[in-house]
Amino acid sequence: AAGFVVVGASDLDAPHGIGATRVDQLAFADRHPSASLTRPGDVIFRTSPTAAAWVDPDGSKVVAYPARVLRIRASDPGGLVPEVVAADIVGAASGPGAWKRWMLRRVAPQSITPLRAALAAIEAARSDLEVRAARLSDYASHLVAGATS
Repeated sequence: AAGFVVVGASDLDAPHGIGATRVDQLAFADRHPSASLTRPGDVIFRTSPTAAAWVDPDGSKVVAYPARVLRIRASDPGGLVPEVVAADIVGAASGPGAWKRWMLRRVAPQSITPLRAALAAIEAARSDLEVRAARLSDYASHLVAGATS
């Protein structure tokens, strides 16, 4: 339960499970002295067997090859928004070298901040709904168990 979270290519199929694999911080630093960790807003992606992507909300994660990191500079994003880039990657062509031909949508600079805020609010609401749905399922199971015992 301690150490850096490791994100592998297979984790991108089910991002809610990211965090299960970890590596000791000191061991990682010793074995990979020139490696860097992700930053908030980095897009972690893979190209095969299918294209998949996830936006790291917190940073400080280790990305295991063949997964890769696309970092958008905050000082000059060029119209790129991490969440939009991740959505574009999910529907993109896959396979070796396919990422070089991906077409990524761009957003007007004045729209980036409000768009990211709206998407974050939607993600928070979705996450809350998932928690509520899980609790309702547990409640239903307990109710059935209580009524039938």
